[in-house]
Parts: sequence; C-alpha cells; structure tokens
Amino acid sequence: MWQELMKVMQEINKEYGLLQSIEQKKHALLISVNLPQLEPLIKDEGAHAAKIAELEARRKAVLTKLAGLEKNLRPDMKMTELFSVAPNPRIRNLLKELHKELDERVEAVVRQNEINSVLVHGALNAVNVKLNKLSGASVEPTYGQGGKDIVSHRRNFEFRA
Repeated sequence: MWQELMKVMQEINKEYGLLQSIEQKKHALLISVNLPQLEPLIKDEGAHAAKIAELEARRKAVLTKLAGLEKNLRPDMKMTELFSVAPNPRIRNLLKELHKELDERVEAVVRQNEINSVLVHGALNAVNVKLNKLSGASVEPTYGQGGKDIVSHRRNFEFRA
C-alpha cells in the first residue's frame, strides 16, 4: 500500500510539472497576445487539471485503505503527520521528498497562474478601452440609478443624410 501511495504521489507530481510548463508557455503567449496558440494550451491545461483531480481521488482511496490496515493512520491525516506512521525510514524519506517537491510545484503553478490572471485582466481592459474608443462610448461625469456609471454612445453614422 505504501508503494502505491508513493506511486500516486509521483504521478501527481509529474502532472503538476506538466501543468507548470503549460503555465509558463501560456505566460509567453499572453505577453505576445498570441490567442490562436493559446486556445489548445488552455484545453491541455484543463485535461491535466482533470487528471490531477482523478489522481487526488486515488490518493485519498489509498490513504483510506492504509487507514484500515494501520492503527495510527486516519484518512484525514496531513502528509506531515503521515511521515511518522511510515513503516521504515526509507519510505519516510521518500514520502518527505515527494511531499516537498509537490509543495514546491503546486506553489509555482499557483504563482504563475496568478501572474497570468493579471495579464488576462490587463489584456481584457485594453480590449475594452479600444472597443469603447471605436464605438464612441464614454462615461458621463454623473452617476445613474443605483450609483452605476452612465455610459453614452455617440452615433458614428448620420442616417438622415
């Protein structure tokens, strides 16, 4: 069972490594505003996220089985608590290494995702500004009903000509 737990953790780690690589590629594409190449990358990202969810379910199932075999183990234990229950020092050290590497990868993916999110919001704001300029939209200096901005649009065409 312990071997199966380590195998699942290695697979999760591998998937997060692939996800980290995708996030870095996505970053470069967002900076260069290369939307055609971004779409397939987003699909890959979704597939890896689904695979990680599946592996997490497997990890929990393995922990539940282990909890049935070991008295000191609970299925809701944190990984750091699990180290002390490992049957031998070799497994304990391998679990610690896997956990440390996984923590680092997850943190890197989250950090890169936050950076990419800022880029996406900036790009959307730039597109909105450009569209508003093209359509002649402007925000009035007063507030409308419920405290919302009043947006007016000028007509770019004269239909009475």
